[in-house]
Amino acid sequence: MDERFKQIAKLFQRLPGVGPRQAVRFVLALLDKPDSEIEELGYAISHLKQDISFCNQCFNISDSAVCSVCSNPSRDRTKMLVVEKVTDLDSIEKTGLYKGLYHVLGGAINPLDNVLPDNLRIKHLESRINVLTESVKEVELILAMNPNTPGETTALYLKSQFTDKPNVLITRLGRGLASGSHLEYADESTLKHALEFRK
Repeated sequence: MDERFKQIAKLFQRLPGVGPRQAVRFVLALLDKPDSEIEELGYAISHLKQDISFCNQCFNISDSAVCSVCSNPSRDRTKMLVVEKVTDLDSIEKTGLYKGLYHVLGGAINPLDNVLPDNLRIKHLESRINVLTESVKEVELILAMNPNTPGETTALYLKSQFTDKPNVLITRLGRGLASGSHLEYADESTLKHALEFRK
């Protein structure tokens, strides 16, 4: 395989979730595209940071200073759902069930990857909660971290940071047994959460 081809494939491998085979398929697919499409893609990538920005309140992707969620006066300002990434926000928003505000942390605490609380948007979250509690009786802070070790660590850290704040109720997304699963095959952690968050 040509060295230049390998070099381009390695660039694709830097993207999350892209392995060597998939990277090679991307390069081969691009070689089949007309020059105009490749130029359009190249232009979009080279202008990515200028054309797309983040909301200065919740850090959702936005084409203006404030995203459509934060600027919507009908959103419930007594609820703040905290997620790790914009894609998590998007998934929840697609359900159409949640009508409150969001806050995107920008990741999860993971010392192995050198991601510490100071690397996340926790101070900004504190500021937002302080502002909200001045105008409403109580704010429900909904922790919606991923159910893995970094997510659990982040949720516990946030809980410790906000437990003593007046007018802040901390909740977490329900977790436990999936529909159609069997108790005998569930791991201890799943059973623990199913019991802890039972209804």
